[in-house]
Formats: sequence, C-alpha cells, structure tokens
Amino acid sequence: MRARVLTALALIPPVLAAVFYSKPWPILALSLLICFGCTSEVSFMTKQKLVWPGALLCAVGLVWFLSTLQGVPITATACILGCSIVGWISSGLVSTEKTSPLALLAPFWFIGPLVALLFLHIGHVVPDTWNWKNPILLAIVPLWGGDTAAIFAGKAFGKHKLAPTISPKKTVEGAIANLFACVLVAWGLGALIGVSPSASLAGGAVAGIFGQMGDLFESWVKRKAGMKDSGTILPGHGGIMDRIDSILFTAPFVSLVLALLN
Repeated sequence: MRARVLTALALIPPVLAAVFYSKPWPILALSLLICFGCTSEVSFMTKQKLVWPGALLCAVGLVWFLSTLQGVPITATACILGCSIVGWISSGLVSTEKTSPLALLAPFWFIGPLVALLFLHIGHVVPDTWNWKNPILLAIVPLWGGDTAAIFAGKAFGKHKLAPTISPKKTVEGAIANLFACVLVAWGLGALIGVSPSASLAGGAVAGIFGQMGDLFESWVKRKAGMKDSGTILPGHGGIMDRIDSILFTAPFVSLVLALLN
C-alpha cells in the first residue's frame, strides 16, 4: 500500500500540470512516454515483437490522416474511434503462440485513445497559461468517481459476480454504482468546465459503461497471457496499461460525444 501511495503522489503533479498547461507540448511529451510504455507492455502481453513497428505505423498513419481532414471534428473523432476499435479487436484476436500480422494493428488499442485526448486538448486552446477547463477532464475524472463508488458499493452490497472468470472481485452492484457515479460526477464537472448538460450526461454514461469494459478487456488479455499485471514500472500499481485501461476505452467515445453535443 505504501508503494502504491508514494507512486501516486509522485505521478499526480506532473500529470495534472501537463493536463492544465494550455500549450500542447507537455501533454504531447507525456503521451509519447505513455505510448512507449504501452507498446512495451502490449508486446509483452501478446508476445508479439511486431507491436513495435506497428506502433510507429499506427501513430504516423493516424496523425497523417487526421491532418488531411482540415479540422472537421466529428469526422476526425469518428476516425479515431474507428481506429481504436480496430486496435481492441486486433489485441483480442492476436495469437500469443505464433507471429501474427494483427500485432501491427494492436497498438491502436492505446494510440487511438491517446490521440483522442490530444485532440481534446488542442481543440480547446485558451490564451492563458493554464487551462483549468480542459475537456480532457471529462474523460478522466468521472472514472475516478466511478471506481470509488464501485469499491464501496461492491463491499457493502455486492452479491452477484460481474465477470468471475475475468475479474473475480467485480460485482454487478459495483458496476451499477460505477455507472451512476460516473454520470453524477460528469454532470457536476461539466457545469464547472463549461460543457453542456446533455454532453456531460452522455459523457458520464459513456465513461460508466466503456470505462468498465476497458478494465475488463485488459484483464481478459492479461488472463489469456497468464499474467497478473501488464508490467512492473509503477510500484504498487503494476504497469501503465493497468492504470489507464479504463481511460483507453473511454477517451475516444467522450471525444465523439463532445464533438456531437457540445
């Protein structure tokens, strides 16, 4: 527990600084570091070396394609979501027994969502040094509230297992509490950062549903590979993928919701 707390205390300040700083360079640098770490972990989980060249191809290809759209937000976010879905499917289907060409597409699992977060950041430029109303928050903060609610509700009321073969500790009651908490937190957060009520509520519902799907998906990939954690780089937490699995499924959908409703 001590290692877990110390790691969180060390990581939270630089992450928040990158999120709130209005210029894109800090969050771009952070995204590149996360991308490198995720590439290593996904390659390890899937036992596929092709994940490394795949990460480069996915990143360059997606950024190049988005640059040709000339600032059409709905089309761009739909493209990002589509690429993310391709990455999730490829990561789930890739073989851990032999070399698979699907490994070249697996990096979209994390590259698509990271680009979605960058898209939200760059698309909300402010003249001030600090951007306290960054819409990225809508893809992250509700998940924290949802996870907290799920823990308490699961311990107090949990009787029905959600996915016992994938994540034995998760309960249906905890999942329901997670969903309601995500919607409530997103609604309150939206009022603070200037997001419309409809977009906030939709974003919260998306976070509550797809955040839990992201968590379960990563647990399933790890279980298929016979692993407990995606890595060891974060003492007390495991790997980078273990910490951001919910965000990876949430970010593309929240980005699309904001493009459509806000």
